[in-house]
Amino acid sequence: MAIIVEVLGWGGKSRRHYRVASDSISIGRGYDNDIVLADSYVSANHLQLVATDEGWSIEDLNSRNGLQVIKKVGNIEQVFESGSEIKIGRTRLRIVAEHQPVDDARLLHRLEQETGKLSQWWIWLPLFLGTLLVEFGSIYSNTIIEWDWGKAIPLMVGLQLMIVLLSLFWAMLGRIFRHEAHFLGHYSLILIASLIFTVSGVALAVVDYNFSGLLLTRLLEYLVLILVVFLLLSANLALASNLSTRARWLSAGGFVATLGLIVLSVELVSWGEFSPLPEYSSKLEPPALLVREGQSNEEFLQAIEYLFAAADNNKKQ
Repeated sequence: MAIIVEVLGWGGKSRRHYRVASDSISIGRGYDNDIVLADSYVSANHLQLVATDEGWSIEDLNSRNGLQVIKKVGNIEQVFESGSEIKIGRTRLRIVAEHQPVDDARLLHRLEQETGKLSQWWIWLPLFLGTLLVEFGSIYSNTIIEWDWGKAIPLMVGLQLMIVLLSLFWAMLGRIFRHEAHFLGHYSLILIASLIFTVSGVALAVVDYNFSGLLLTRLLEYLVLILVVFLLLSANLALASNLSTRARWLSAGGFVATLGLIVLSVELVSWGEFSPLPEYSSKLEPPALLVREGQSNEEFLQAIEYLFAAADNNKKQ
């Protein structure tokens, strides 16, 4: 009769297991045991498991720290059925029968199935070049003075360095939690997020240029930022951890909610007191980006003539 003894870690997760095909199993720190535990609080010969028809009986071999029953399965006294948990020293053990059913296999996240493709040069290299091109266009479109390569290159290098550092961070977490690192997979994901955010920023700038919706544009920028961060964080967690889909979404949602509160707090502080001066975008834009038909100065003055009339009436009063 075979028995499986699992060593449990944080949260009751199985860290490792031992399978012994015997009706009597000894557990302790000594090397003469069937299962040897590297726990200085476990005696050399701590306990013995003896198989019965209903389960296993546990005999304490006069150990120094004894044993603690964490979970007992079965109604027969002194008999522990499959799934029972005990603790000796600082080690938590679960006793499992070899015929114990296990849960169905979890479905791999699509990113995990496609991570090999994300690591291919024909994926990450075009993303890298595309990010450089889009970032160059964004910096160029936001330059209202003479173009200076000495200022543009450090900005582009700094962005790529930040992306590399973030990718290394996620790869390191993957190595810690899953014993595998997907540096190029994380790198490709962050490049995609950077492309989306930069392109959306340029598109919103064109919208603001045509419709002068400064407040609406800023709100849309924050919404895009929150959405991109949420999806990016959830995707990176899928590659670097064993969290379930719900746990990933909750973790990503909690981080995004915290980020949103911080951004909102900063905005509220920056608003300050009411100003009678209108707030508008003073950035210079090329006429080619103007897709909306504007008004001439004469048409604009005629349209707001009532404002001047109201101001004159207020003066007279």
